[in-house]
Amino acid sequence: MPSLAANPPIKPVSKIAKRWLLAATVVFASYNPSGHSYWHWATEAGGSMSLKVLVGIALLTLLAAIVRMAFVSIGYAGIALVLSLIMASMLFRAGLGWLVFEDIRITQVTILLWISTVLGIGLSWSFFQRRISGEKDVVHGPP
Repeated sequence: MPSLAANPPIKPVSKIAKRWLLAATVVFASYNPSGHSYWHWATEAGGSMSLKVLVGIALLTLLAAIVRMAFVSIGYAGIALVLSLIMASMLFRAGLGWLVFEDIRITQVTILLWISTVLGIGLSWSFFQRRISGEKDVVHGPP
């Protein structure tokens, strides 16, 4: 049985921040309301179509890989729990008047941040599960 001393110590804030930043970069590079995203670049006229297709395939591949890793790590129940926590915190803030969804851009950015947070937690969860359980490899098969 592996001992906990055999596992190197993890830095949870660093692990979560790096993986959340990766997820947020891919999500916001695909689409964001500022007008500087792949969606806006691909739908405008002109430019090299082959370059747009290449970048689109690369972004789709990255997004599919990140979603798959997050889903395998936390599964349906984990996604539901993370989303319910995020929704509860948003409703709490909206109830206090700290968050108002009057501007559509704020709503879009909030939804993109939710998606990035779910993916970031999904990417980070296997490290915490490994540390808690003491297992060397905690990757489960697809459902």
